[in-house]
This record gives sequence, structure tokens and C-alpha cells, in this order.
Amino acid sequence: MASEAELMRDNLRGEMARRHKTQEDIAKTIGCGRPLVNRKLNGEKDFTLGDMENIAAMFDMTFLQLLTLLLQPIDNIKQIRP
Repeated sequence: MASEAELMRDNLRGEMARRHKTQEDIAKTIGCGRPLVNRKLNGEKDFTLGDMENIAAMFDMTFLQLLTLLLQPIDNIKQIRP
């Protein structure tokens, strides 16, 4: 079973894809370089609360809405390929 942190990182990657946002977009939003965003998405570093607040604003949602979204289990989501 994935940890909550892993689930949040996986769901953040999914939300980025749905919104057509790149690691570079996240980097600009949280004020760091793309390599650090990559390390955060891979679990080598942690996202800060400030990072998450800024990402929520970029997604046009509240911090609480983002956390709720990121903590949803994704076990039943299937990828549809053309």
C-alpha cells in the first residue's frame, strides 16, 4: 500500500497531466528550478505547505480542495488510450 505522500505525488502528477502543466510550470509557481520539482515529485525532497498553497492557486482551487483531491485513492482509475 502506498503512503499518503506517495499517493499525493502520484495524484499531483495526474492533475498536472490533466491540466497540461509541466514541471517547469510548477517550478515557476513555487519559485525553484525544474530539477528540484523533479526531486520533489520523486520523493527525494518534500513539498512545503507554501509549495502546495501556490500549486493550489495555480490550479485555481483552495489549499483544502487540492489536499482533498491529492489524497483520493486512485486504485479504480483506468487510463484510456486512443
